Amino acid sequence: MRTYRLLFFAFTLLLPALSQAQSNNPVGGHFGLKVGASLTRVNVSGISANIPKQALQPHFGVMYRYRYQRFVLQPEALLAIKGGTFQVERVGGRSTSRAQYYYASVPILLGYIPTEGLTLQAGPEFSYALSTNTTTGPGPRNDLGIVVGAHYDFLDMLDKFSLHVRYVYGLSNVSPEPLATYRNRNFQVAMVYNLYKKKKK
Repeated sequence: MRTYRLLFFAFTLLLPALSQAQSNNPVGGHFGLKVGASLTRVNVSGISANIPKQALQPHFGVMYRYRYQRFVLQPEALLAIKGGTFQVERVGGRSTSRAQYYYASVPILLGYIPTEGLTLQAGPEFSYALSTNTTTGPGPRNDLGIVVGAHYDFLDMLDKFSLHVRYVYGLSNVSPEPLATYRNRNFQVAMVYNLYKKKKK
């Protein structure tokens, strides 16, 4: 419930700005709405009974993309589930538990356009855990990651849509265990609906 309230509050603040979104010109900016899926995993090192496995989780949010010739600045505000699943060896077999980490994330990406329609991007991602768990984590609420990926703009009838493909490499230790290190790893694919300003006739 807290997550939905946070999302509603963010969209309420952004609605006036969305109506002023600019066009997709070589110089200018616009807002966009994005939704996608993440293949999430926690990289575990040190002493831990948890065996990390991957999980498929959603993420969604808003972005602002400002372009100047071949260079792009793209900050985003996302709600994302990171983590994955853990397996633990027990008598009689393995048991599986979910490690769902709910984050509010702010990636700030710089991009370069080698050819029209394709943007190569990289930058930091700052995340704050909306909940913590003493058993599976995350321990600390703050998480810093490095993002590397690409932004692709569709053409013709799908010109308002873009595709994001990226990898988020977590740098922070989010482990709740004193003898183990947990770091988030995420492969993300998302669709973006671009809110371009209507061109004047």
